[in-house]
Formats: sequence, structure tokens, C-alpha cells
Amino acid sequence: MTERVVFFSDAVFAIAMTLLVVDLRVPEVDNGETSGEVLTSLLPGFLAFVISFAVIALNWNGHHRKFRVINGFDSRLIQLNFLLLFLVAFTPFPTSLMSEYPGEVPSVVLYAAVVASLSLVQLWMWVYAWRHDLIDAIVEPDMYRYVARNLLVVPIVFGISILIAFFWDANIAMYSWLVLIPATIIVARVGGRRKK
Repeated sequence: MTERVVFFSDAVFAIAMTLLVVDLRVPEVDNGETSGEVLTSLLPGFLAFVISFAVIALNWNGHHRKFRVINGFDSRLIQLNFLLLFLVAFTPFPTSLMSEYPGEVPSVVLYAAVVASLSLVQLWMWVYAWRHDLIDAIVEPDMYRYVARNLLVVPIVFGISILIAFFWDANIAMYSWLVLIPATIIVARVGGRRKK
């Protein structure tokens, strides 16, 4: 029943992931520059590409998993899905901005806001589908809450990074994204224990 929504969404995710690589171009080389110096100058763009590729891939995976148990849809869920796809399609722009202006407040804040928004919209879709009985009965309340809790980790970490960028330092804000790894593991384990 939801196949058309999933197929269309998959296409948008795939195109957005492909567009990320467009900004990875070999720059003009000055006579005195070595290949090592050229590669070093490409590092911010490459890191932005890797991070954004992972962000889109993780969002695709989350979307895919949700639509394995979302067995119906209505016009509001489709609208929320379009909002998610809008953010996915927009992701290459803040990625490009961050690779051109690494460590600057506007680029870091915009990027963090887009990534946080992706997870918030995924959460909104999950809550909406649950409240409107669009999720398969196999999903129990504990599992619903477990997924919802996990979806909050990204917006919290990236939201805090926005505050760090504004009131402290944009480079430290970018490094704070690494907190996502242990935070996700901790929330998943705590939620897993509660479920048992």
C-alpha cells in the first residue's frame, strides 16, 4: 500500500546522495603546489561529503525501517514525507557551504539545523503514524517509544552544537557532533534494557 511513497522517496534520497559529490572537484594547481597540498586543501570538502553521505544514508535507513511497519498513509503523512524529502534534497547546499566556509558560524549553524530538522521530521512522521493507527499492530508501545527516544538524540546533539557555535566557537560545535556516537549507543542500550 505504501510502495509508491517508498519508491519515490528512495529516488530522492539517491539523487541527493549523488549530488553531494558534485562539489568534490580537483582545484586549479599553482606551479609551486604539490599534490599533498592540493589534497589537504580538499579535506574540508571531503569531510563534509562523508558526514552528509552518512547523514542521508542513516535517514534513508530510518525511513526504510519505518515504512516496513507503516502499512497505511493519508494526505498528512504524505505531506510530512515531502517535508522530509525537501530537507534531504536541500542537504547538498549546506554541505557545500560548510566545505567552502568550514568553521564559520553561519555554515555550521545551517548545517546543524538541517540535520536536526531531518530527525525531527522523522520523529514527527513516526508519532503521527502511531497516533493515526497507520503502524502495523506488531509494533508494541515499548518499541514505539524506543524508536521515538532514539530519534531525539540527533536533534538534541545538533541543537546544542548550534548554541555552542553562537556563544562559543563554531569549530568546537563541529567537534561536538562526535558526541552523537556515544549518545546514540547509551540511549539505545538504556532503552533496550527498559524494553526487556
